[in-house]
Amino acid sequence: MFEPDTLLPEQFFSLLGRKPIQGEKRLLLAMLEDAVHCFQTYVLAKKPHERRLFQEAEEWIDSTDTHWFFSFENLCDILGIHPGRLRGALQQWKSHQLTVAVGTRPLVSVDLGEKVLAQAV
Repeated sequence: MFEPDTLLPEQFFSLLGRKPIQGEKRLLLAMLEDAVHCFQTYVLAKKPHERRLFQEAEEWIDSTDTHWFFSFENLCDILGIHPGRLRGALQQWKSHQLTVAVGTRPLVSVDLGEKVLAQAV
């Protein structure tokens, strides 16, 4: 009597008038999501392996190469995403994160026993 209605993904998307992403497009979307995740998660990383993940994701996103099937440009085109807009939004997000990170911690700090002097440049 009080059971929830269960919908399959195909039923949900058909109600919205959209087709669900199938097969290869799901894989391409997963690749794009992983790159964006690495970009956003490790933007301020200190550990070398995390820093490398960020740099690889950033290089892939910044590349405008279309010769490789799995390039950022090609994946976005296949998925119907404007690559320039996504790239621009990610770069704007990165700039904001770097600004906030620098603004919240001093660039130079000196510990003098009980007193800590901080100077932001």
